[in-house]
Amino acid sequence: TFAKGHRTMFRMRLTPILAALTLVLLAGCSTPRLPAPSEAIADLTANAKVAVVHYDPEQFMIWTGEPKTRTTALSMFGLIGAAIEGGMQQTDAKEVGAKFISSTQLLDPITQVENRFVAAWQRELKLTAVGTSHLVKNDSSQKLRQQFGEGYVIDFKTERWSVDPIIVGGFSFETITYRPSYTGRARLIRLDDQKTLWQGTCEYTKDDSLNTKLTHADILGDDHGVAVKAGIQTLADACADYLWRQFFGRESGPDFPSTTVAEETK
Repeated sequence: TFAKGHRTMFRMRLTPILAALTLVLLAGCSTPRLPAPSEAIADLTANAKVAVVHYDPEQFMIWTGEPKTRTTALSMFGLIGAAIEGGMQQTDAKEVGAKFISSTQLLDPITQVENRFVAAWQRELKLTAVGTSHLVKNDSSQKLRQQFGEGYVIDFKTERWSVDPIIVGGFSFETITYRPSYTGRARLIRLDDQKTLWQGTCEYTKDDSLNTKLTHADILGDDHGVAVKAGIQTLADACADYLWRQFFGRESGPDFPSTTVAEETK
């Protein structure tokens, strides 16, 4: 029947999209973690000079999961075609993400991660000389030493933030939903010898159920971005708390309330 044939053609179109998306995601190597050694905590006396730094994020992406005409032709070339399609899909995702940011004023959540982590971290270590936050262009320890001189840098970076499709139920677009994904990194660097004393990461994919699922209308910004912002901010809070637990080797904590969209956009 026509309906059966349409579903078959849809699967043929969509399968290369999923393969391409998988290749793109696998291409991003995860940042290694370094545990916080006793020397890091011992060095951080109450009056230790600490600069707080964050960087511009990688580009925000929204993967709509919508097939393109080119996908069917490229699928004939197997993995090579999927790799080419993956690059094209990534470009599309960046364009959709840029339009979403322009229309909704979505912000990189790194300052939320930074503020939440530093508040709990400073309280735990009883630090009194933590500086204000700086946006810095280069994350090399040498450049950081040139800029801040002595003491320490605690820095934060968004390595990936996106909205990704969850495709179930026979690959029908009527069943596509979405979830935000987020990957962040934090480091403690001793400027005197430019040594990274600690490095932590957080990674939340579309398969993590911290967030409710998003609809196609949500990723179009029909609600002025409220649903996407709330989802990303949930991940930012979780990231900050997870980084804090990594630093101190804890199984729980810190006991901070959740951030809301209203708080972060004031």
